[in-house]
Amino acid sequence: MGATRKLGSPIEISSYFRQPSSNSTVTDSTTEETASKNQFVKHGSPYTAMDRFFIGLEPIYSGINAVEFTANSPVGYVTKLGMAGDMVPIDCFMETSHPNLVNLREVFVTENSLFFVYEKWGISLKEILLLSPVFQLGEVEVATICREVLKGLRYIHKTIGISHGSLSESNIHIMEDGDVKIANIGKSMVTNSGPKGMSRDIKDVCKLARLLLGSSDAPATRGTVGVLASDFAHAPSDVTIDELLQHSFLNPVNRSRS
Repeated sequence: MGATRKLGSPIEISSYFRQPSSNSTVTDSTTEETASKNQFVKHGSPYTAMDRFFIGLEPIYSGINAVEFTANSPVGYVTKLGMAGDMVPIDCFMETSHPNLVNLREVFVTENSLFFVYEKWGISLKEILLLSPVFQLGEVEVATICREVLKGLRYIHKTIGISHGSLSESNIHIMEDGDVKIANIGKSMVTNSGPKGMSRDIKDVCKLARLLLGSSDAPATRGTVGVLASDFAHAPSDVTIDELLQHSFLNPVNRSRS
């Protein structure tokens, strides 16, 4: 792929892109980190970048504004977030790498908007639920989804250090190979609500389990797995991610011993 043109900044946010003064000392690691950040976060719209090809979606589909089909590059999915003149906290952005995230590859900053370029998206749980009752998720599938979501959430909380803030059926994607991924992490980096948000994220996983399991069958009529599923879905409000990951509902070996 050809070199991407360096885009000029339409806004002044010098506090976020500080250049070292001539009399300052910059270590190699600092220089490399700054260069990496500048490659990841760019000024301007992605659609004006040279040697890159995007197809816009109208209407927007599953939150996607455009799809990138650039030669010799993986397909990229673009979402747009309006900022309404708000200052953009550039330092909050970081490239992600986790099997349970729709990973963020690039961020583009304009005067009024942010553009997030993600790796490939899948089908959302919201879309899957629309297939009910023709297609219904069972307890085993729900357990798998919740386990993988919790793994991704642990990465968001501990490695990125933020809350997701919007864990719902719309932001959980199932990929072609069956992988489960959390979407819209770029927006979460902007709207991070701290420890309270992290606690709410965990509650949202249990809420998601209740939604996917449904309420048509009483736990007592669904056997041991049904009882474990109900116990997981109604976990205490102060439960931790690690505690939920150890729950028997998410672990087939433990389920067989229960």
